[in-house]
Amino acid sequence: MEDRKRTSSGSEGDDRYSTMDEKKRKRMISNRESARRSRMRREQHLKDLHSQIAFFESKRNEMIQRINQISQSYAMIETENRVLMAQKEELSNRLECAEIVSSYINGGTSSEYNLMEFVGEDPWMKAWQAPSQSLPMITSSAGVFNF
Repeated sequence: MEDRKRTSSGSEGDDRYSTMDEKKRKRMISNRESARRSRMRREQHLKDLHSQIAFFESKRNEMIQRINQISQSYAMIETENRVLMAQKEELSNRLECAEIVSSYINGGTSSEYNLMEFVGEDPWMKAWQAPSQSLPMITSSAGVFNF
């Protein structure tokens, strides 16, 4: 009878151990599955991050290219603007000279265009005067222009 008790208590224990082993096995399988899902989520997250990196690098390169194009256009426009400003200044000076000459030719002396103020003391601008009055006489030495 004692054997029976041991056997019956042993089989009861075996059932209990087998139930515990079954729970452990199920928990271990569940943990493995959870770890596998976690690894898959992490891998997917890394793939997403890598694709975002590629996207943003592409956008950055496009922006750099666009900035370079705009900078080049700006430099060209700035240069053209300087040329146009110089041309404007030159044309303004020519117009002022033409208005002075026109006023002088028409015989009127306009207070706005005083030829002597414009010419100033530059002897080269007084070409209508005789050379002896305004320009020094240029003499050349013999042999200076020998070739």
